[in-house]
Amino acid sequence: MKTLFKILFVITALLVLMAMFGGFALLHHGPGMHIVLDDSEFFLGGGGGFGDWLGASIGLLVAGVVCLVVLPLVLLLGLALPLLVVGGVLVVAVASLLGIGAVLGSPLILLGLLLFVVLRNRSRANAARSTPV
Repeated sequence: MKTLFKILFVITALLVLMAMFGGFALLHHGPGMHIVLDDSEFFLGGGGGFGDWLGASIGLLVAGVVCLVVLPLVLLLGLALPLLVVGGVLVVAVASLLGIGAVLGSPLILLGLLLFVVLRNRSRANAARSTPV
């Protein structure tokens, strides 16, 4: 399964690389593009002036922020936070069960401690009597 994901990742990276080179070639070496959007006209591929570089820089900056900041936060809050919440609930449940068990069992614990002390002393006393000095 790991090999399949590696192959898919390599194919995706190659497709992205080819798309970047194709877009670069169309904008700088092909004929100029004329785009009409909402009665606004855009001419691309002509000079590659400051506006094109500024737009490309802003786009790369936004894409970098999304890949480096937003995506890890989404994964962290989407996967790790629910797991932490479930783990916290389980820890609280186990601690409450242990606490309730200790409170309900405290008379038995005290009785067991008392029997231990009494029987321990008796066995020491019997052992001291049976051994000649």
